[in-house]
Amino acid sequence: MNSMNILLIGLPKAGKTTLLKTILNKYSKKTGFFTNEIRENNIRTGFEIETSKWNKWLFASTTFDTPHKVGKYSVNIDTLERILPTISTFPSEDILFIDEIGPMELLSHTFENFCMNYLDAPNLCIATSQLSVNNFTEVIHQRSDIIIFEITPENRDSKMIELIYTVDSLYLNK
Repeated sequence: MNSMNILLIGLPKAGKTTLLKTILNKYSKKTGFFTNEIRENNIRTGFEIETSKWNKWLFASTTFDTPHKVGKYSVNIDTLERILPTISTFPSEDILFIDEIGPMELLSHTFENFCMNYLDAPNLCIATSQLSVNNFTEVIHQRSDIIIFEITPENRDSKMIELIYTVDSLYLNK
């Protein structure tokens, strides 16, 4: 472990992804992925993965069926595991990001290894995770190189200023 990492935790819809995207817009050198909602007629029907290389893949949906389920969503683990190698190597100056370390992604052991590689890299890594913990996220929470920010709809604007300062400090002084 050579660098500090940032973990944004909170309930679904707290604004973790929005906050992460806003912060990362300041930086041109970044590698990772976002998990974006897919909505049809204002109803969430699934999720897509969007990488820092601007590629998008359908990851989970109510419109297809797989053996892997989280709530009402069927999860395509094969898609995730095909994407991860495309963002597993990165320049030393890149900020790494993972959105999110969640129940869908954690159906894949390949994803768990990917997370640990990002967190162990000398790069700054910023990740999002749900507030609830499981065995894997508990290990991450206990790491000495993790700074945890709990995000809520009420505090996300004030946390934005604190996060920008923290990311600038860690990134520019690495």
